Amino acid sequence: MRTERLVPKTAWFVSLLLGQASVLLGLMVALGWAFAFVLIVPQKSAGWAAGPHSLLPIEPPLIGLALGAAGLWLAHRFRQPVARFSVAGLIINTVPLILAIVLLVLRVAP
Repeated sequence: MRTERLVPKTAWFVSLLLGQASVLLGLMVALGWAFAFVLIVPQKSAGWAAGPHSLLPIEPPLIGLALGAAGLWLAHRFRQPVARFSVAGLIINTVPLILAIVLLVLRVAP
């Protein structure tokens, strides 16, 4: 029997917490930015009249990606089976990051 059970149980809990925080942040940001993206992109034909606020920041999805990566690393390091939440958080946070990068490319393109 294992003599040290505190570290694996703590790693399981923290990995689960980080993964679910990443998923929740990713869902909120992806949903909000999908609506913002739909409202901002049609202004491209109008000469980008919205001004400097027509870009989406890339920091929130990067924070979600960092949370998911930390949860995945922790689950992998201590061999915990809760890595699926972190992987889902990584995938979900990739969507708003791609939207922000596409919007940045559209902004820079002539």
